[in-house]
Amino acid sequence: MQEEIRGVTRWRRSTALALPATVAIGAMATAMVQGALAANLSLTSVPFTLSSKTVAAPQGIGAVMHTVDAGGPKGAAEVGLAKAGLDGICVHAVQSVNLPVIGSLGTWSLNISSPAAATPLTSEQLVAGAGLQANKLVLDAQALKASTATLHAADGSPNVIGAAADSAGIKSTGITDGTPGQFGLDATGGRTDIKNLNADANAATISGAITLPDLAIGIAHGDKGC
Repeated sequence: MQEEIRGVTRWRRSTALALPATVAIGAMATAMVQGALAANLSLTSVPFTLSSKTVAAPQGIGAVMHTVDAGGPKGAAEVGLAKAGLDGICVHAVQSVNLPVIGSLGTWSLNISSPAAATPLTSEQLVAGAGLQANKLVLDAQALKASTATLHAADGSPNVIGAAADSAGIKSTGITDGTPGQFGLDATGGRTDIKNLNADANAATISGAITLPDLAIGIAHGDKGC
C-alpha cells in the first residue's frame, strides 16, 4: 500500500468542507442585496432588536403612535431623538435564508455593533461628543424598554403627554409624519437620559450623520447576538 504523503493539503477535502460555508455566505450576501436582512435598517418586514447601555439625548425625545407593515398592519410607537449619544450599540436581526434550487440554509443572524466603553460613559460625556453619536434617530418600535429613563424639562418648555402628533417639538426629533390631532409625547424641553435601552423594532432611520467607534458587522449561523 502506498504511504500517504504528509504535509500536503488535501484540496478536494478542503473544498468539500468549505463549500457549505461559501454557499451560506453567498446566500447571506444575496439576501442583503435583496433587502431580506434589513441591512439598511429601514425595512419593516424584518424585526430586529436594538440595545444600548446608556443613551443621552440633549434635545429630548418625542413619540407618536404609528402603523407599520410587518407582515400586515401593526401598531407601533415611533420614537425620535433629534441628537443622541450612545455608550455602545447592538443591532441584532434574525432571518431564515431560503434559496431557489438550494433550499433552506437555516436561520442566520446579522449583527451590527459598536462596543460600549470599558469605563461606562456618563450622560455628560455622551452629550459632549463621546461614544456613538447619531442625529435624527427614529425608531419604529413594537416595544421599547429601559431600566431607568429621566426626561428633564424646564418651566418654559414642560414635557407634554398628549401633545399633538404633528407638533413642532415632536417634528424637531425627526418624526415628520405624525397625524394631526393624534396622541403624542413631546419631551423636548430638556435632556433625556436612558439606561439599558432595549427596543424590539421594525425600522430605524438616521437622517443625519452617525459616528460608530470600532464598528463591527458580522454574520453568524443561528440566533446569536452581538
